[in-house]
Amino acid sequence: MMRTTDTVGMDQSALDRDTTLLQRAPMLAACRDGPASRSTIAERAGCSRTTAYRATTDLAARGLLEQVEGGYRLTGLGTTVLGRIERLRAELDGARRLRPVLDCIDAPELRANTHLFADATVVAADAGAPYAVEQHVESTIADASERIYGAASSFGSPTTLTRTVERIEAGVEFAWALPQVVLDRLVRQHGALHERVLARDTTSVYVVEEVPVDFSVYDDTLALTAFDPDRGTLEAVATTDDPAALEWARDRFEAHCERGERLG
Repeated sequence: MMRTTDTVGMDQSALDRDTTLLQRAPMLAACRDGPASRSTIAERAGCSRTTAYRATTDLAARGLLEQVEGGYRLTGLGTTVLGRIERLRAELDGARRLRPVLDCIDAPELRANTHLFADATVVAADAGAPYAVEQHVESTIADASERIYGAASSFGSPTTLTRTVERIEAGVEFAWALPQVVLDRLVRQHGALHERVLARDTTSVYVVEEVPVDFSVYDDTLALTAFDPDRGTLEAVATTDDPAALEWARDRFEAHCERGERLG
């Protein structure tokens, strides 16, 4: 029992130190561009000089800052820790923002990349605005003028499907990855639209085993779509034009294409 108590105490002590470190991260950030005096650190971090004095003393003792001519500067460890703290905060911000999407999508590749969506626009199903999600998706589709690509475990509503076909027939390049079961359902329910899409020279369709995360890229806008797993209805959409998020989506799509089988 004594070992358990000691372990808990040690864990709590480490947690307290880490909490203090998170609170003092603005002092680290204040030294990002080079040596800064304590008064400058206090001004940049928005704290008192007394707080800056205690913080810099503590951070230097931890090896995160070092005192040099002109004040304090980040050490290699300090630079690394600051980067990890900022990544953590972005991940938490992204996870909070993506909550309606994460409630429907339980995929490691999305959970590990929530930082990419910290500034995303998220629209969720709401009884007070039952068509808000569909309208946001339709608006995003309508803005596409060059290329649409992505992967889907559902083809959405007939309206969004029709809007997509309209953009394809207007000359927008289209590439899609979807499981065989979704393709079969699409052909069964909307065979005529499917044939119109396949008839275009600018269309590529890939059949894949599974799609853990539904996403679409409309020119330079990434849209994550979340469907209710039981009803198949569109529950939320998150859109962003963040370059890193777009790169993530492109990598995911290329991986689908490499593993999938192209129709035609």
